[in-house]
Amino acid sequence: MYLISLAVLTALATGMGITASYILYLSRFHESPVRIVIVYLLLAMMNGMLLGPAIYFFEFHNFSAENVIILSLGIMSLEMVYPLILFIRHVERPLVQVKVSTLIIIFVTLLNEFLMSFDFNSYISGQFFRYVSPFSTLSIIFNSISSFWFIFPMALEMFLTALLSIRKTDKSPFIFITFQSVIMFLTPTALNYSQWLFFSVFAGGAIMTTLLVYLFESLYRQNFLTGGFARYIILIILAYSLMMGGILLYQYDYVNSIVSIAIIVEMIIYLYAIINASYFKGGKKVYWLANRRWSTTFLISIFIAEFGMGATFDFQYFGPGTFINAMSLTAISGSAYGIMLSFLYDVVIVIGSITGSSWFLIMMGFEMGSLVVFKILKTRELENKIRLSLTIFAYAIYSILIPSFIIPNAQIYPFIGWSMGIGAGGGLAPYLIVPMLLTYFISGILSLLFGARQLCSVFCTAPLMYQGTFYDSMKKFNRTSPTARYISREGERNKIYRVVSLTVYTSLAIGAIFSILNSYHIFGISIYGTDPLFFIYILLFDFMWYAVFLTMPYFGNYGCINTGYCHWGNFNRWISKFGFFRLKVNDPMQCVNCKTKDCATACPVGLSTQPGNFISTGEFKNSRCVGIGDCVEACPYENIFFYDVRHFIRDRLRKKN
Repeated sequence: MYLISLAVLTALATGMGITASYILYLSRFHESPVRIVIVYLLLAMMNGMLLGPAIYFFEFHNFSAENVIILSLGIMSLEMVYPLILFIRHVERPLVQVKVSTLIIIFVTLLNEFLMSFDFNSYISGQFFRYVSPFSTLSIIFNSISSFWFIFPMALEMFLTALLSIRKTDKSPFIFITFQSVIMFLTPTALNYSQWLFFSVFAGGAIMTTLLVYLFESLYRQNFLTGGFARYIILIILAYSLMMGGILLYQYDYVNSIVSIAIIVEMIIYLYAIINASYFKGGKKVYWLANRRWSTTFLISIFIAEFGMGATFDFQYFGPGTFINAMSLTAISGSAYGIMLSFLYDVVIVIGSITGSSWFLIMMGFEMGSLVVFKILKTRELENKIRLSLTIFAYAIYSILIPSFIIPNAQIYPFIGWSMGIGAGGGLAPYLIVPMLLTYFISGILSLLFGARQLCSVFCTAPLMYQGTFYDSMKKFNRTSPTARYISREGERNKIYRVVSLTVYTSLAIGAIFSILNSYHIFGISIYGTDPLFFIYILLFDFMWYAVFLTMPYFGNYGCINTGYCHWGNFNRWISKFGFFRLKVNDPMQCVNCKTKDCATACPVGLSTQPGNFISTGEFKNSRCVGIGDCVEACPYENIFFYDVRHFIRDRLRKKN
């Protein structure tokens, strides 16, 4: 009997979803008073039909079934007053009434979905509500919104309405909303089963990651967005960020309030856009590569959603308690100053723990790696294809596989998990000094032979993030943003570079000194129980680095190079000054006759003096040139090539022969 009831309710929910989809499709035509009347009529019928059972389950004044039916018919009649007046007046003030109609349609649509969910949940559970407190009322609302009977019809409506309305006219919004409907269906609170929670978190995260990849590649290809779609993207991504916070709370303590609020926010944004026929086509076009504010807002909102998604993965895989206990958090207490410091410390630790966690890095690897694969497919030069492939391989090995799965306990072999030339698994113990010096020595030798590209374009995690199609296209900000233009033009001579690099080196040196003295038990200095060098590492590379990355529209692409932020890169680039690596041209006369100078505009670091150097000396050598190869690809004559120790040896052998 239970299964039969479940099947019948599912069929009813499907039918309601299909009907609501068509109603929303009709509501797009605000210029027709007749259609508006039909929309209100259908919504009122659904509302009355669903409100009756809701009243019955609340047992108001012990209503009988007959009284409930009469009340429902009365409510339906009252709800028809506004559309009838609207029809009689023939829409005298259309702009005002369109806005009013939109708000009413959104409200009644969501109310109907809520009532259906409440009715179906009450029927299945056999629960009646006679005396309900305000707190219980909120609980009923949240339970209804976050349940399968609300989520499934809304996901169906989302897809079907987009299919009816914008499939042929707005391709990108349609694909975006299709992904959105699948993500909605995979809401973890929909079914109260641990297996569903596990599946929905990872499956929903995979779909969302795929959506972001599509969005990045779509932006890379189009460059222009309509104002409506640009606004819609930001709002939905922010709604997803709220949803991630709600899922975390649900994973931790099965509280569904934030998830419910996020669902309502997302549906209001969606319904408002889909009801307004010109929404996705309207508004001033946004050329996002020239709009620093929109691009920065987009990057930040994407990161917040990614951060939340990575946290949900970690919570689900490791368990909320285990993951939280693994963080070195401190109690927020004491004086106002102490509370502020401890709060800031905890913020850094929480963000650093998640951005440095296995599942966050796996998710980012799939997302950014996909964009790098797209770039490989567009790349002409074999050497660039190989280097980009090595970038993906290095990220998978050094950022994910070794520290997370092969040697997850950094205390056993601390030097294995090293990053940026300092210990990432703990403090600087005495037995790590020799491995640290060897790390600098080996990396320095590689930079002498092959240039700093061995780090800045292959082994570091930054190349994977910077060199995909979408993020690589942001190099245009190197020339359109005043700050980015200044730091890329002046290079290591600019004040920002000097101040930042000096600050980073000084803080790391101080942290290393205290860390080594702690290991000898000379001092016992820590930052809320955390080794000072380890904390500085988290602060610089798991926390503040993302600030540099997310402000690309203002500080330009490869801000880690131009601001001097990365001490490890600074060291290797300084060494490369004395090495073999440089760019050369086969024929300098080609550069003389070249009218486009594409190599100067293609550089993602912002270097622009290549043409002059090629003409005068036939080569270009600069410590900030890390062999990304965009200039090689951009040259219309295929005249530029990389030169390193391999070519040096080859030239010497040719001379001997």
